[in-house]
Amino acid sequence: MVKLPNAVTKTLGAKLRSYRELAQKSQEQLAHDAEVERSRISKLENGHINPSLLTLATLCHCLSITLEQLFEGVTDTLPPASQGGALRRRNQAHAEKSPAPSKVVGADHRAKRTKA
Repeated sequence: MVKLPNAVTKTLGAKLRSYRELAQKSQEQLAHDAEVERSRISKLENGHINPSLLTLATLCHCLSITLEQLFEGVTDTLPPASQGGALRRRNQAHAEKSPAPSKVVGADHRAKRTKA
């Protein structure tokens, strides 16, 4: 499993803290504005959690910045498990497993649906 904090979450957290301080908001005020727990802001700023894109978008809105601004200068990346990286979650698919077969809907199936 990917260990937290790591270079990506630390860098993003530091940027979030910088923008929060620039906006002259406390962690408590930002948490209230974004409708999240104050402890979540602290964990984000210290890189201890991996926020969702929607959470980051909400925080950006509350700080009057864009996602592009928040990610500016974040250059670290993480390799996939098949290239030596850690799994991001326990049930993650990786190169040793075969991909699940995709379901392809044929023309016959579409024809039957349009008649119904």
